[in-house]
Amino acid sequence: MSHVCLREADPARDAPALYALIERYRATLAQWMSGIVKPQSVADAEAFLQLQAHGNHEGRSAHRLIEADGELAGICSLHGINQAHRYARLGYWLADSHVGRGVMAQALAQLLRHAFEDLRLHRLELGCVPENLRSCKVAERLGFRLEGELRDAQYLHGRFWNMRCYGLLADEWKNQA
Repeated sequence: MSHVCLREADPARDAPALYALIERYRATLAQWMSGIVKPQSVADAEAFLQLQAHGNHEGRSAHRLIEADGELAGICSLHGINQAHRYARLGYWLADSHVGRGVMAQALAQLLRHAFEDLRLHRLELGCVPENLRSCKVAERLGFRLEGELRDAQYLHGRFWNMRCYGLLADEWKNQA
């Protein structure tokens, strides 16, 4: 099993490695995500990381780089953090080279701990298209409950896709931990 840690990005330092990772796995990432595949240069990746850092600083998000055995492996984040309602949305992606090694499970366990213990959030939710089986399985393994499916909620590759909505409450997380 890999040693996994999360950390905030240093935009100037991390942009080249992030861009290289995106470029290497662009085809896989583009299947289900539009935002992460937008960077077309190291400068774009740096601007992307600066935007994330700004959101972190303002408390609107908690974006983290995932490192596995000291190597950049992906990103996970809490975004749309709303402290008034103690709510956020969860997002994640992992490079193909790290899939199937328990990396995402370890990374998200750390991020969920941060969400529920440090930020004292009450609810997390995530959405993924039903055809993205790996993402749906990640949600289910983490204890998220399928709460419904939104019709034609995501536009990607010239068509609309349904979006499965999963939710996890702090008490549910605590009882399974």
